[in-house]
Amino acid sequence: MVYGVLSVVCFCCVIFLSHTTELAAQRFEGGLNTGVTATEVSGDKAGGPDKLGWYAGAFVNYPTGLHSRLQLEIMYIQKGSRVFKDPVVENLRHLQAGDLAVFARLRDMPPDNDYRDYRLQLHYLEVPVLFQLDLVSVISLPYANRLTTEIGLSASRIVGHYEEEMGKDITSITAELKPFRKAELNVLIGLYYPIGDSFSFHLRFSQGVTPFRPHLGGAKTWYNKGQYNTAWSFGLSWYLLTDNRLLISR
Repeated sequence: MVYGVLSVVCFCCVIFLSHTTELAAQRFEGGLNTGVTATEVSGDKAGGPDKLGWYAGAFVNYPTGLHSRLQLEIMYIQKGSRVFKDPVVENLRHLQAGDLAVFARLRDMPPDNDYRDYRLQLHYLEVPVLFQLDLVSVISLPYANRLTTEIGLSASRIVGHYEEEMGKDITSITAELKPFRKAELNVLIGLYYPIGDSFSFHLRFSQGVTPFRPHLGGAKTWYNKGQYNTAWSFGLSWYLLTDNRLLISR
């Protein structure tokens, strides 16, 4: 499933950039982006973005001013949750190296009910639409005036998932108890910092504003209607089309 999705994404990226090439004379810019993600899911009791993944896609943008532009992207992105909690190991971290008596007692303890090994892998096709602003238009501080900020929304469609609890595959069980919604809406904010003429470092935060599935017990409030995705992404953007010319042909 995942490899099939990646093939579709690669094909779409080629078509995306090919169409952008034709529009280059109209001041469009475009390229590729890729990087890693750190994600979490509300209600997973993990307390942080512990699930690592990656993303890849293509983008095209159009200037709306001297230092602003609108950007459209298409991408594959991994989200989900990872929980690994071992009370014995956590207690050992607080021990002094010479406290052998306490170490011996902990070593012989039976498994704790708080032990948990959980993994949720979510695969999405995502289409972000963003407004970008170069900060040089508002500040003049060194380095900071090279930053570009962005804000926008993205629509995501789930194309695959896997769920595991204590080493056992529970994908089909939870999918029946908590069916996934096919699509979700996210709000995005991010920063870019240029690295040379063709690359930029990219940091982005994404927060789901619609739940991707309900809570197991079915509980909901007006502000919490289920489980939501939260993602941090860190990566590179490669500008293949800029200044109406292909950089790779320079």
